[in-house]
Amino acid sequence: MDNNFRDKKRQEGRIMAGLILVGVGAALLLRNAGFPLPYWLFSWPVILILVGIYSGFKHNFRNNTWIILMGIGGFFLLDRFIPGIRLAPYFWPVVIIAVGILFILRPHRHGWMSDRDDEKKNDPDAITGTRETVSGSSYASDSSDRLRLASVFSGVKRNIVSKNFQGGKISCVFGGADIDLTQADIQGSAEIRFEVVFGGVKLIIPPHWVVYNEVDGVFHGVDDKRKYNATTGAAGTGKVLTLRGSVIFGGIEIKSY
Repeated sequence: MDNNFRDKKRQEGRIMAGLILVGVGAALLLRNAGFPLPYWLFSWPVILILVGIYSGFKHNFRNNTWIILMGIGGFFLLDRFIPGIRLAPYFWPVVIIAVGILFILRPHRHGWMSDRDDEKKNDPDAITGTRETVSGSSYASDSSDRLRLASVFSGVKRNIVSKNFQGGKISCVFGGADIDLTQADIQGSAEIRFEVVFGGVKLIIPPHWVVYNEVDGVFHGVDDKRKYNATTGAAGTGKVLTLRGSVIFGGIEIKSY
């Protein structure tokens, strides 16, 4: 990604965040001045909708995070917007039914991110069904160069052994993912994109890799717990892993053995 384009997107993101804050501040000012504004305008579902708008704008509405946030916010906003209606008790049943429909429509082994199966069919070096024990836990071994992983109401463990790892995409919705990259290698740089909503991701990577964190989100955290984490001294190795995407009500943990 060109640096000028990246700087432009950051500037656009700051402008959108500023416009949202100005709008929120103006609404609060009008309310405190006695202007009659609807009470639901200051509820937490509206906050989720605003965060969804910001997330979608910043990523050109190509990610799924903004849809999920606006869907959840809109669902609970109907309780406040329409008198006499109570939809909150039906939230979890609707979510479970929706996830079930997704599995029915995409019944592949890796769920709704099933394009990864097609990638592995075209990769003669891909290892399917192999499991290894890493630190006492069972991880599925994966030798493909690009990672595409989805976790919905579940946990996924993957041991990446590619010697030309080029990054990929991790999506977690009410789920988690453990990715072990200690046996992998990257030639130059790689990028992993995240779409995490109410979930968590743990990355186990070699201690000498440089990690650039460009993840944004709301109520999120990216915690690098490696003992050796010198972003300048390790840069000479040429192993650079960039983290991008959105994390909403979740976190990313980076560790090494």
